[in-house]
Amino acid sequence: MRAGTIGVKTVRLAAGRFVSSVGALPSRVAAFWQRIQPRRFPVAYKLAVTITVVITVGMTLLGSVIMDNQTRLLRQQTNQFGHALIRQLADTIREPLLASDALTLRTAADAMTSRAGILGTAIYADDAHALVADGLVPPSPQVKSLLQRISDGDTIAAAEWHAAQADDVRTVITFFTPIVVRKLTVGYALVTLDHSQLMQAQHDTLRAITAATILMVLLGAVTSVFIGKRLTRPINELMDASLAISRGDYGFRLDERRNDEIGTLMGVFNTMTAGLLRKEQVEQVFSRYMAPKVAQEVLNDLDQIQLGGQHVEASVLFADIAGFTTMSENMTPQEVNSLLNEYFDLIAQAAHVYHGHIDKFMGDCAMLVFGVPQYDAQHPLQAVRCAVLIQRLIEALNQRRIKRNEVAVHFHISCNSGVMLAGNMGSRDRMEYTVVGDAVNLASRLGGIAEAGQIIIAKPMRDLPLLADEIVSVEHATIRLRGIHEPVATHQVLDVATAHQAYLKQQMQHILRRVVDHKVA
Repeated sequence: MRAGTIGVKTVRLAAGRFVSSVGALPSRVAAFWQRIQPRRFPVAYKLAVTITVVITVGMTLLGSVIMDNQTRLLRQQTNQFGHALIRQLADTIREPLLASDALTLRTAADAMTSRAGILGTAIYADDAHALVADGLVPPSPQVKSLLQRISDGDTIAAAEWHAAQADDVRTVITFFTPIVVRKLTVGYALVTLDHSQLMQAQHDTLRAITAATILMVLLGAVTSVFIGKRLTRPINELMDASLAISRGDYGFRLDERRNDEIGTLMGVFNTMTAGLLRKEQVEQVFSRYMAPKVAQEVLNDLDQIQLGGQHVEASVLFADIAGFTTMSENMTPQEVNSLLNEYFDLIAQAAHVYHGHIDKFMGDCAMLVFGVPQYDAQHPLQAVRCAVLIQRLIEALNQRRIKRNEVAVHFHISCNSGVMLAGNMGSRDRMEYTVVGDAVNLASRLGGIAEAGQIIIAKPMRDLPLLADEIVSVEHATIRLRGIHEPVATHQVLDVATAHQAYLKQQMQHILRRVVDHKVA
């Protein structure tokens, strides 16, 4: 009993698997069909296939009409010829049949059969008894069928049948008519004609139409492919141009000149591409005068460019040159410009590493912002790490400048974090995206108390949990700053945490190779 139950369960399980596999067949077939589908089917080939199908259908319909007309015409001619022969035979044998002149009937039948295209002749008495039969004559059932049709009112009956003759089966047609004298049927006449000529003509016509169709299809396919490629060549050029633009190549131009709609489209496309190139150039220049992040935010929302801002949590960094006024007095304007550009380039690269941006350059001072316009939850840590990286970069650059007998430059660096107002400041005609507020002012004031080479931050920033184990600092001083009522406790940042030092060193070497070494080369 247990074995039987197990067997039933096994059969049910197998049946379930079979049904599941059968049910999955349509999805598998669809997946296979999807895989073998070409990803792109050129328009030229689509045009060729369409023209080929149209030619094939057209030639098929034309061939069918021609075949039908020719077959109908040949049948009509055969019927007319058969009717004329059977009437002639009936008129010829009417009197000999009344006179029972067997010799004359035989002679008339032989004369009829000897004519081209006539395979047989027969003469019947009024009781359908054959008096004379010469050549191919239909069998009795066929004769009875013809006789029945005559009885139903047909004056001449015709029937097609297949006759076997010397290992050859041919199609023949028999015409059968009564011989009437004064409304009295005295006998019947029969003539069998060779119908294979009609069939042969049909076959010849079919072969000719088939050959013409194949020739037209091949010619149409080749011609349509050639014409399709020629017509779609400008479309392919437009496609290549579109792909180039999608890759950012706005310098691509269509050189072909045409005086049709496609030519107009190409001209418009070239104009559009030139506009995109101009737009990209403007964006690139715009990004040099404004922080790329800010520029991107402005370009992404052109409809919302207006004065105003919002309070955000962010961090700022000030880096300005110690003793710049005295230093610049002994330098030419070109030398001052070159010196500032060299150091500010390093500062901009350091800001990019830690997701900050240059807010503005103010003479010998650079102001960096972190956490706006794109929010960054680690903006205090990013700002301090950036300050240490700037300090290391300046030290490395100073060593190289000293080797070149050039003056070394030292920066005071200060950072602060807190609530500030970020947005578009200025007038309706001239505005800039920046941050303002007490936190910004405090960062600027801290830069004034920092000595050359120092990084100073406020104690509240140092006490942030985010910076607890990430930087190395010492207490600096508690000081009073102009414009701030309460004393401010400060810390001097010495380094970043050990875990981050390798990354900072790697980024420093990368920036020096890309900026300083490239300029020397």
